[in-house]
Amino acid sequence: MRISSHPHRLGTATLLGLVLLVAGTFGAAPAAAGPPSLAAGAAACEGAVVHSVDAAQPGTLPRLCIAVGGVVRVVNTGPGSLLAQPATMVDCFYAAGTYQCRLIRTGTVRLTLAADARELLVRVPAAVPGQPSTACSPAGSVVDLDTTDELRWWSPCLRIGATLRVVDLGPGLLAVTPADAVNCHYEAGIHACQFRRPASVVFTATVDAATRSVTAVAVR
Repeated sequence: MRISSHPHRLGTATLLGLVLLVAGTFGAAPAAAGPPSLAAGAAACEGAVVHSVDAAQPGTLPRLCIAVGGVVRVVNTGPGSLLAQPATMVDCFYAAGTYQCRLIRTGTVRLTLAADARELLVRVPAAVPGQPSTACSPAGSVVDLDTTDELRWWSPCLRIGATLRVVDLGPGLLAVTPADAVNCHYEAGIHACQFRRPASVVFTATVDAATRSVTAVAVR
């Protein structure tokens, strides 16, 4: 009796196919995961707005992104409890348990709470298209800085077309840098300066041989 070899060949082929299938399943390299989003963990940027942070809340302070001209309010804290760096990029004042810090130049500002060394990092872009600038005086408005005021001047923010007036100051006693960012005129003890373009503008008044300066931020 002749025994056919075909069933044996079929079994061998089937076995080989199964081996290759298993090898392909377990030997295949897993698909490489795509790179994490660069925006992961980053704060969404806001316009020049007022953003409040409660220092009494425990835990890590948030990372913020607020356009130049905006204000960071740190509430429920005491006097001398906040360190702002670099000082050339932010102007802070304290009253009634609250620090108000105007962001006057672009870059990164670090606000440190002295009590527990927690840090609040704020990224400050020049502008955030499509976002409001509610921390700034609108176009057509007038903001006065009085040279007879005993309190120090705090940096204002104004929209293009708004006017900053330095009052009770004689002619030729106001310096503006950069001068091309504003149109200024003088009349009867008032220097009126209208903003022409976005800029951080330093106003320096000379009164009785002493000077006082403030940085005003102009935004669109």
